[in-house]
Parts: sequence; structure tokens; C-alpha cells
Amino acid sequence: GLERDDIVGLLTHIGADCSGAISCLPIDAPPVKQPGNLNTDYDALDEQTLEDVVARLATGRSLPPEMRDPSPVAGYRRKLSLARLPDGRFALPKSNLGVPTTHILKIPDPDHRNEATQEATAAELARECSLSAAMSYADRIGEQEIIVIERFDRLVSPDGSVRRMHQEDFAQAIGLSDDLKYERRATGVARFDANAVGAILNRLGAPAAGRAAFLDITLFNLMIGNTDNHAKNHALLYTATGQPQLAPLYDMVPISLGDGYTDEFAFNIGTAKRATELTQEDLVTFCTAIGYPARRAGTVLKAAAMKLGARLEVASASLPAAMRLFDMLIGRELNRLNTLLDLGLALRERDYLPEADERGGWALS
Repeated sequence: GLERDDIVGLLTHIGADCSGAISCLPIDAPPVKQPGNLNTDYDALDEQTLEDVVARLATGRSLPPEMRDPSPVAGYRRKLSLARLPDGRFALPKSNLGVPTTHILKIPDPDHRNEATQEATAAELARECSLSAAMSYADRIGEQEIIVIERFDRLVSPDGSVRRMHQEDFAQAIGLSDDLKYERRATGVARFDANAVGAILNRLGAPAAGRAAFLDITLFNLMIGNTDNHAKNHALLYTATGQPQLAPLYDMVPISLGDGYTDEFAFNIGTAKRATELTQEDLVTFCTAIGYPARRAGTVLKAAAMKLGARLEVASASLPAAMRLFDMLIGRELNRLNTLLDLGLALRERDYLPEADERGGWALS
């Protein structure tokens, strides 16, 4: 029954477990977030309990009354924060200890088969292209497909101790509510666009390295058909020195393979709102918006695209047969950039994948 602008009232209920490593508590209240130890501070979940929890998440039912999500995570997909013990079992923190979780268990959209496998595959491809990406894998628990993501905002030591690292997603950094995480939803001056990204990159501990990394991230998302790289799918990590750095890539899905998804970019690249509208000038404009000097933007762009495209072409060649459509999508998008930027990449011949139809999905004739 609280109003959205009742900040103190909201923090009374959720301030103890804000996103990241901070807590907002009454004056003189004891801290509620503490480091943990995987050997002593967690209760392992047996197979039946874990299967029941996953089934509840998948069907939109509440967790058992005695079980509280120890670290709620934002996002559209249903998910649960867990700890993974040294023996591989999943566990929940013991009550009232305030210790961190280490992994996120996420339920993919039931209307989009293979989403878990596609997300895990995209992360693996990113790592093979020398990009930093959260470790993840697809699995099945009971009748339900899942994806398990290792939290990058945690520090786990060999002795089992677990500590939080503070993170801040780009929507928080810009000062946007989550319903403004796409540029197309912008209603005011503050918006998630390339200029706002450039301002964030300038505040990093190493702005030049961050700028190069974000260019690679954007090109990679274009190459795998991921247009859902919105402001809450990019984040900053704060090190012990307090200087922010880009967080690893996460939540990457080849949206172009799913019926019903829009093919609009999360943020415009130049004047382009879709891959089909993209020009070389748009990409150069994007580079200048995130901080590259205009005289060097075209050269930097081409060099980054050539290097990343060559690596992705090699990495995608070993995709299993089940990922054939994903490989076709990569081939289509690589060919698009190869032509736009005159990269001269030698690409494998692939089957043809048409552009998204008016529903935002795809169809093979």
C-alpha cells in the first residue's frame, strides 16, 4: 500500500537487501549483510526440495513459507539466488546470518525453447572471443530447463569464504527507473543512449580500456543478434579502491531467433533503430558518442570489428548441430557487418536465415 515516491517507507521493507553490497538501515541498526563461509553458513538443498523449488518458480507459485529468497534479483525471468557448496550441491544461507549467495538459478521463457542453452552458448562464445562474460551453464532439474549463472559480484576464496562486491547497473548509474531501461521508452532528458554510456565510461577507473571493451560488447551483441542489451543488462563493479570497472557480460540471448520479440535496438546506434537500418556512418557516430575522437573513430571501429568478427567466425564453427539456427544467425549478422564496414572477412557458407518479420520473429520457408 505504499506510494512509489515514499522512499523511506520502501526502504523500511527492502533497504536491508538493496541490490549490490549496500544496505539502507535505521540509524544504529546492526549490519545485516555479512561475509559467509561455504563450509559452515549454508544449508544444502536435497534433490527433491530443489526440484520442488524449480517447479514453483516455473509455474509462478510462491516459495514454501519457510523459504525466503535470500537475495532478490531484478529481472523479467523468474530466478532464485543460491550458494553452490564445494561439493557441487546448491544451498541457502542459514537464517538471519545475512551471508551472500554465489549463483543465480534462472527459469527461461517456456515459450522460447532452447533459451537456456542459447544464453549459455552466447556467454561461452564471448569468452572464446576474449570478452569477459559471466560463467553459466544450461541444465535440467526435473521437467524444467534452467540456466545457472555464477555471480560476478562475489569474491569466493579457496578457504570457502564469500564476500560481496558492490555493483550498479547502467540504469542506476544514469538515474533511470527500470521501465526506462530502453532508449525507445525515454520520456525526458535522462535516457539510456550512447551519450549516457559515454559519460559512464568516462567515470571508470580506466576509461580508455572501458571504452574499447564497450565497443567490443556492442559489436558482439550485434554479431549474435542480441538486441536486448538494455540498461539493466550492463553494469559496473566497484573494486576495493572504489573505482568502477565494467562488469562481465551477462544475460545475452539471440533475441532475433525468438517469435514475438522486437528487433529494435535497446539503444540507437547513430540514427539506426534496427540492424536492417544500420550504416557505416551510424557505427562511426556511435563510436564518437562513447568517447572516441572523430578522426580515429572509423579506424578504431574497423579494427575492432575485424578482430572480433574473425574470432567469432572461428568460435562459432564448433557449435553443435542443435545450435544450427544460432550459427545461421551469426553468419547473417557477420555478413551484414562485413559488408557495411568492408572488413574482408572470409566467412563460411551457411544456410540462409531471413530477416525478422513484422512480429519480430523469424520463419524458414
